[in-house]
Amino acid sequence: MFAVNGEEVCGLVEPGCGLSSVRAKARRLLNASGIDNLARTEILTIINELGMNILRHAGSGEICLKIVGCGGRRGIFIVANDSGPGIGDLEAALQPGFSEDKGLGLGLAAIHRLSDEVRIATLIPHGTRVEVFKWIS
Repeated sequence: MFAVNGEEVCGLVEPGCGLSSVRAKARRLLNASGIDNLARTEILTIINELGMNILRHAGSGEICLKIVGCGGRRGIFIVANDSGPGIGDLEAALQPGFSEDKGLGLGLAAIHRLSDEVRIATLIPHGTRVEVFKWIS
């Protein structure tokens, strides 16, 4: 079982504001936690990909992250929720190059590559929840 080491930060992803609030809160949390530059860049990339998917496919949503610990190790747990149409073909969406619109189709594949664990729950037409975990020490 994971223990929460610090605060949870959440931010809305919505048109007009985009990802700026989420990224700023994430940056502050990561900087205060002493996470190295590579891990920080990977985590911010994950957040960016999740947020861009929310904006592109759902219009708005929320991303939360917190630092957790287990057995002397630390990790970051990220949750992205939206109330969009859901992912029609989740298996196809996980393949690099697949896109339901004119995007590059690299977002979910990049999230998987940069993370240690990814869980996706989608319910058509009620939205998608993506949970991402990454060890940082």
